[in-house]
Amino acid sequence: MRSYACLALLLGLTAACGSAEEGLVGGMTAPVVYGEDDRVEVYNHPSTELRRIAEQSIVALIPNFRISPEPDGTYSLVTKSLKDLQDLCDGELFAPQPTAASCSGVLIDDDLVLTAGHCIDERTPCESYSYVFNYYYTEPDTLATIRDDDVYSCRRVVSQGSAGSQAFVPDFAVIQLDRAVEGDQAPVVIRPARALAEREALSMIGFGSGLPAKIDDGGLVADPRATQLDFFVANLDAFQGHSGSATFDSQNRLAGMLIGGRAPDYVTLDGEDCNRVSVYEDSEAGEIVHNVAPIVAALCDEGWQAEDLCDPEACEGEP
Repeated sequence: MRSYACLALLLGLTAACGSAEEGLVGGMTAPVVYGEDDRVEVYNHPSTELRRIAEQSIVALIPNFRISPEPDGTYSLVTKSLKDLQDLCDGELFAPQPTAASCSGVLIDDDLVLTAGHCIDERTPCESYSYVFNYYYTEPDTLATIRDDDVYSCRRVVSQGSAGSQAFVPDFAVIQLDRAVEGDQAPVVIRPARALAEREALSMIGFGSGLPAKIDDGGLVADPRATQLDFFVANLDAFQGHSGSATFDSQNRLAGMLIGGRAPDYVTLDGEDCNRVSVYEDSEAGEIVHNVAPIVAALCDEGWQAEDLCDPEACEGEP
């Protein structure tokens, strides 16, 4: 992987715009596949630990009008298939699957969800989403059942950072849920505030293109920005809807969350009248991942009372 000295020119981050439907899946454009497509269904991933994290700690931000309670205490989703939403060609991965999520999030405390800051704004306030666990496949063609204790609402935005026009970071929002999580849900382990290594292995879990959760463990760090610890650059296979996706280090600790990258997600090739996934070489890494360290530090400095996050012995006793 090579480093990128001129990220602004190279990556071309843009805000999502266009029709109302286009605005529903994703915030900032955060795309595409590098080399082989490494996205895997939760049930089919070989790592027990990553499967557990996906099942217990990963949260889909689903617009309220796309999720409906049923009389039996379960929830149904109202959405288009990926094929219909993106006008995909035959044979593209995940084409029949639903696209309910607009952004991704991760549980960092019993009632705190971390997501990308650009997912929460005046147009899509915190209260416009349901914060949903269990949006993944348990076996081929079978979604996990979403029940009352999997669905939460927003109590308030605890902390938020918005980047200026010439910067990538800060770009985060910490959402306090309406209640502490129930059942099997559990917060992730946070990585201490130290730099990743160049070419360190990464895993990402989120809801690219609004799809049910996928695990991508094929990423590598291209530029760790070791002296800044603000964000790092990687070659994760990311799409709109991956904004806010939890990104883990080689020890499955939360290192950051995806906030942007290359565009477009899908392209029409010469001679075709349908769309296919954009593909780049692994060496063209261009996904931006917000480092989690400054986000947690700001939260603790503001006086948030969370032993697992802010206690001096948290994060393995490191800052």
